Amino acid sequence: MIVRHFIAAACAALLVGAGAPVAAQAPASPPPLTAYAALPVMESPALSADGGRLAYIDRTDGQASVVVRDRLTGEVTANVAIGDRLVRGVFWASPNHVVLRTTVLDQTPFGYGEYQLMDVVNLDTGRAARVLNEAERRTFPMIWGSSRGTYNGQPVLYVNGVGEVARGGYAMNLYRIDLDSGRGRIQEEGVENLQGYLLRPDGTIAGREIYNSVDGRWRLEARTGSGWRELQSTRALLDPPSVLGFGRDLTTLAIAGEDADGLGVVSQIDLQGQPAAEPIVLPSRPNQIIRNTQFGIVGLGFYGEAQEYGFLEPALQARWGQIRQAFAGKQVTLTSYSDDFNQMVLFVEGAGETGAFYIFDATTGRMSLLRRARPDVPAASLADRRAVTYPAADGLAIHGYLTLPSGREARGLPLIVLPHGGPQARDEAGFDWWAEALASRGYAVLQPNFRGSEGYGNTFIEAGYGEWGRKMQTDLSDGVRWLAGQGVIDPARVCIVGASYGGYAAMAGMTLDAGVYRCGVAVAGVSDLRQMLRFEESEGARGRRNPAIRYWNRFMGGTGSGDASLDARSPAQLADRLSGPLLLIHGRNDTVVPFEQSTLMQTAARAAGKPVRLVALEGENHNLSYSATRLQMLQELVAFLETNNPAN
Repeated sequence: MIVRHFIAAACAALLVGAGAPVAAQAPASPPPLTAYAALPVMESPALSADGGRLAYIDRTDGQASVVVRDRLTGEVTANVAIGDRLVRGVFWASPNHVVLRTTVLDQTPFGYGEYQLMDVVNLDTGRAARVLNEAERRTFPMIWGSSRGTYNGQPVLYVNGVGEVARGGYAMNLYRIDLDSGRGRIQEEGVENLQGYLLRPDGTIAGREIYNSVDGRWRLEARTGSGWRELQSTRALLDPPSVLGFGRDLTTLAIAGEDADGLGVVSQIDLQGQPAAEPIVLPSRPNQIIRNTQFGIVGLGFYGEAQEYGFLEPALQARWGQIRQAFAGKQVTLTSYSDDFNQMVLFVEGAGETGAFYIFDATTGRMSLLRRARPDVPAASLADRRAVTYPAADGLAIHGYLTLPSGREARGLPLIVLPHGGPQARDEAGFDWWAEALASRGYAVLQPNFRGSEGYGNTFIEAGYGEWGRKMQTDLSDGVRWLAGQGVIDPARVCIVGASYGGYAAMAGMTLDAGVYRCGVAVAGVSDLRQMLRFEESEGARGRRNPAIRYWNRFMGGTGSGDASLDARSPAQLADRLSGPLLLIHGRNDTVVPFEQSTLMQTAARAAGKPVRLVALEGENHNLSYSATRLQMLQELVAFLETNNPAN
């Protein structure tokens, strides 16, 4: 059946208990900026298969470690120090092994950049082993995907990694990892342009996906004994089909797409390439897949006004409805679950909650608080955050979020426009540490999901093609004009702040859209479009064939680094138009947008006699991953705003 009831259920859940937001009583003084800059004290909680134990990243007193404790008694059974590694998550590989995911910055066979490592911790011995530090052939310990499973009935970890192949050269191989030593043995040799395998729990392969990003040739193949049979193929220089893995069971494969109305569609085919079931229809493309122990889909996460879920089993759908009712008006994210789904870990945020982990036990009906992720940000200090919709100049509806400072009437407020990065990304409901920090200092904060943003269908994304520095930019200032017309903000007291693409938008707001903003702050922003494309051309030695170039051309509306028309939308080429003070902040270790992009803007602005300052974040990457540099960024930002656009 076509499960359109997901759409109705999601909308109903969002309406339960909803009403006009009530402004919280402002505290005598706002929390210090350290409270907003601090990384969450608890992250990535993962339930063991039987639901009896919980593993998570703990940052108590700023010291990071992986903690394992008994769910019922609370007894800590393991505590493994992480040090200063960039930890990204933990998961269970067996009842006695927990896997730690981290990223490092280093030279790789594909250039200098960040890549993922894994360490397996034996909970009985307390010893940790680096995955793929040893292998039967020369192998790099970079992990491109993983799956827990079994081999000859024993638990193992399967990972994709780059290593030698028997025929010579290197490819992405599938490795079987010994959980105690981390040693990898090749389960299946890779081939050129391999994206990954469809792997059953016992390690046997059902299929594989191959995509040549240079010529756009994509195909999905099924295993047939020692050979392969093509199931589907196409040519897509961008946006190849999205294979989700297995469908409802191991005899079907699931592929995500979108219908003519912009709804998300999950199609299922069998291993002969034939339709296996009617499609599953969602309000938007799925962003999370809930699977059972046999890797079959039992539920899908998707985004409406907030993160929502639809379950294919009526009992689980009813259970989720009860959970949503318990947290009416808040955003609830399912972060982990036991194999039988009787225990679920939930992350709850928004509407008076800075973010807290709860565990729901279906056997007792109890909902228990595990821990608040940001205990130093009290609920009384939270701003009023609400969804808004306003018309762009051409009539397109732009959705976003408006965060209003506590204890202040929503009239004539100073405004910060805070566009997201991407640009094909989006801001979401729930707690936003950056917006909350600014609101705590007396500013209203507008986060528009301008055209080109995710979550509103392909038509809305495509409306952003070629609009970099054009309608994607005026979508932001249209929001300023709308709020001014509502009387909420003072149009003479508006600044623009952003990171990555949002950093570009901040610089473009001060040059291309001058007269709207008093000042701008660009964090890791792109200032020179052609120079950015030259950087991408040098990555991976592919030149103009680098698929990233096609992505940038799509939104920039250009034809590559040789397109001189891009200079007309490059703030570094328009520095003489800067309409107010500009602050640049950039991590020295940024491998996504190079530090050079900020130095180019600083040099151009100084040459034009314009007020500009560049702050380097030592050791920081593109994502503001460290609390110390987050704090430095917030302190510089707030000091700059208080000087150039005071809230009082």
